[in-house]
Amino acid sequence: MKKQGEFYLKLTSILLAALLAIFVLFSIFLRSGEDYTTLAPVYCEVGDGITVSGFVVRSEELLVSSAPYPVAALAEGQRVGGSQTVAYGCATEDAARMQRELLALQIRRDRLAFASESAKDLSAADAAIAANIIRLSAQTAAQSVPRMQAAAAALEPYVLQRSLTPNDAARVQARLSNLDAEIAALQAQCAASSTPITVSQAGYSSRHADGFEDVLTPEALQTMSLSELRSVETRRAAVPEHTIGRLIFGQKWYLVCELPAGAADRCAAGDSLLLTLAGEELTSLPVQIERLVTEEDGASLLVVSCAVQMQDVTALRAVTATLNFRTYEGLRVPKEAVRTEDGETGVYVLIGAKARWKPVEILFIYDEYCLIRQEPDGLREDDAVILTDEEIRDGSVIAE
Repeated sequence: MKKQGEFYLKLTSILLAALLAIFVLFSIFLRSGEDYTTLAPVYCEVGDGITVSGFVVRSEELLVSSAPYPVAALAEGQRVGGSQTVAYGCATEDAARMQRELLALQIRRDRLAFASESAKDLSAADAAIAANIIRLSAQTAAQSVPRMQAAAAALEPYVLQRSLTPNDAARVQARLSNLDAEIAALQAQCAASSTPITVSQAGYSSRHADGFEDVLTPEALQTMSLSELRSVETRRAAVPEHTIGRLIFGQKWYLVCELPAGAADRCAAGDSLLLTLAGEELTSLPVQIERLVTEEDGASLLVVSCAVQMQDVTALRAVTATLNFRTYEGLRVPKEAVRTEDGETGVYVLIGAKARWKPVEILFIYDEYCLIRQEPDGLREDDAVILTDEEIRDGSVIAE
């Protein structure tokens, strides 16, 4: 009887030890596989911004031809000198057709001459090809046919330059001579049927006209109210017949837009911001706040100015833009990793097998992340930040 009791005691002890071992293993498995996850912080730059809709404003005037069939002579955004020809006025459709053909031949001749230059910088050509291929790809993705055509046209002379060899010199010169003859013959015909249209003031050429040229002006922006901005479409004028485009003056252009209620608290007149225009290649343009007027409903009228890239905004009017009030740099961690304990903000990182507390300073909160200031003695990119819903303390043993 005594031996039987000792047997059951030993069996019970073994079963309890086995159950305890299973419980410990199961706890470790759950804790390392589900309850705890580690993630390395990522260094990044984040902009504190807002997306708005507005209008591009410039000093400009319409170019109108007295002839019934005007033909623009310059590319969009091209710099124009005083007394330079910007278009040709043609009396008939045939005259306009010949003038367009002449301009196309001159462009073709200039590209071939550029490609055949003896002193070639092939590295520069390769860089230009790569840049224009990227640009063409972006415009194709955006399904912007005019910009796709412009990117392809800019790519052509560099591809041609890269493909020509010294053995092609005689053939290229023969082709240039033929083009010169064709151009001379067309020039003689066009001289009798087309009249050059020149400008008296320097500026930038644009082939676009939209009826806002006398409505949205830099002078109007000085006194414009938010209600006037909201009703600007009703004051749009009809574009005159035989309009060639517009001539744009100066180097400064403006964006006028409406800010939603509360957004004006993040900026003030005189502040410098960064502007990105949606659908364009223009990013991080430096702009300055010229006017900021808040109305009774809390919304605000914002006017910013920019003194760069005028040649790239000559065709723009209604745009969607992102205004970055400030850019932050730091380490990105998920919000769930950041805790506040005893009035101090920090994260737990895994060092060895233990959780260690690291105080942090939050620079910016966006989406599901916090941006943390990077400091020599603070959180580092090689730290393993602990993500868990469980309660842990500094020094807690963590099994991965």
